[in-house]
Amino acid sequence: MDAWAGGEGTDEDLAVHLARAIPIGLTEPLRWVRRHNRTASPPVRFAGIDIPAAGGSVLPALAPVADYLRRVDPESVPAVETATRIAASFAGGSGAVAAPAWARLPATEQDTLTATLARLLVRFRALEPLYVTRGGRYEYDLALHRLEGACHADYTFRAMAGLFAGNGLTADTSARDAYMARSVLWHLERLAPGTRVVLAAHNAHIQTAPISFDGHLTGLPMGQQLRRALGDDYFALGLTSIAGHTADMRRDETAPFGFTLVDTALGPPEPGSVEAAFADAGLGLGIADLRTARTETPDRPDDDPDRVRLQGTYVHTPVIDAFDAVLTTPASTVTTDLRT
Repeated sequence: MDAWAGGEGTDEDLAVHLARAIPIGLTEPLRWVRRHNRTASPPVRFAGIDIPAAGGSVLPALAPVADYLRRVDPESVPAVETATRIAASFAGGSGAVAAPAWARLPATEQDTLTATLARLLVRFRALEPLYVTRGGRYEYDLALHRLEGACHADYTFRAMAGLFAGNGLTADTSARDAYMARSVLWHLERLAPGTRVVLAAHNAHIQTAPISFDGHLTGLPMGQQLRRALGDDYFALGLTSIAGHTADMRRDETAPFGFTLVDTALGPPEPGSVEAAFADAGLGLGIADLRTARTETPDRPDDDPDRVRLQGTYVHTPVIDAFDAVLTTPASTVTTDLRT
C-alpha cells in the first residue's frame, strides 16, 4: 500500500488490496495521501502495524516467510508448510471469525500450529548470522518480524477464544497490542531521525492506561507500551462525541469479518464520563489538553472523568491518565456510503 500511496498502480490495484486485507474505512485516507504525495516533499508514507489480517489469519505472514526460507534455509520449509496447512483450515477476515473457528480445531492441530511456529521462531533467532549471510540484514529483519506477527496472531486466536468462552486469562489479549507497539518501533528504528508518525487506531488501542471491563483486566494497550518506550514523544489523542450515532459491532460469525455493523443512537452521556464533562462545559466541537490537568492537579479529584465511550457503551478508565488530549464533536454519524 505504501507504493500505491506514493503514486504507483491504479484504482483497480487498490480494490485488490481492499479485497485482501485493507479495511474499507481506510480508502479515503489512502486516496488523500496519494493526492497529497503528487506534490509533497517529502511524501507521506503508509505502513501497517497489526498482526496478520487483524488476527484473522497467519497466512499473509507465513507466505513471505516461506519464500524467504526457500532461499536461506530450505530444510525449514516443511515446518512452515505444516503451519500453513493448519492455518488455512480456519483462516478468516478477522479475529472474530478465526478465533471461534480455531476453537473448533482438534487440540492436536491447535498445539501443533503453536509448537511449529515457536520452533521456527527459535531457529530464526539462533541462526541469525547464517541467515543474514545468505539473504542480507533487511530481508532477515523483515522475515523475522513477519514470523513474530504469525506467533502473536496464533497466541491471539487462543486468547480471543478464551475471551469469547468466558474463561480467558487476565489481560491475555495484550499479545496483539504488544506486536502493534513493536511494529511502530520497528518502523521508527528504520526511518530517518526526526520522522513523525501519525498512528491511527481505536481509542482502546492508543490509550496509555490498561483496559478493563466489568472490573476485569482484559488488556495492556499499544499506547501503554509505546509510552513506556517513547515517553513524552508518544502523544495519545482520543476521539469521542457527545451525541449522535455509532456503528456498534455485533458478533456474527457468518458475516465476512465476524461481525455486523449496526447504526445505533447514542444516549445522553453517562455521569462521570468525559463526554458528560464536555457537555456540561458547553464546548461543542472542542479539544481538552489533559497533560495540563495532570501537571496542575497531580492528586486526582474524585470527580475526574472515569469513563469514555466505546461505540454504544463505555470503557472505565482514568481518562486524564489514559490520554494526552481528547477531541470531541457534538454529534457523530455513521457513514454508509464509502467509496471503494
